[in-house]
Amino acid sequence: MNVLYYECHITVEPVFEERLELFTKLCAKYYFKPAKLLMKKRKEDTAERSQYDTFCTGRSQWGENLQTDMHLLVKDLTDNGFKVWRYKIEACILDVRLKEI
Repeated sequence: MNVLYYECHITVEPVFEERLELFTKLCAKYYFKPAKLLMKKRKEDTAERSQYDTFCTGRSQWGENLQTDMHLLVKDLTDNGFKVWRYKIEACILDVRLKEI
């Protein structure tokens, strides 16, 4: 199977307001996008920005380039006082989007 693209996720300690703005600016430098969806990970959660984590996503057809950008972004984040919890790169071999009926 061929890889369609690579996707990277970086998870950090939750940030809000000014720190979220800085996070967004640092992500944009490497073409990463902060998650905007408001998730309910636990049934008692309300639909608001997660108090448990913040994450961003980057994509590329070239895994090596994405890996380089990931490491540079992780360094920028830690240099700016963000607590990085996790980062990973996944290879996507299938991506189907179905319309809701």
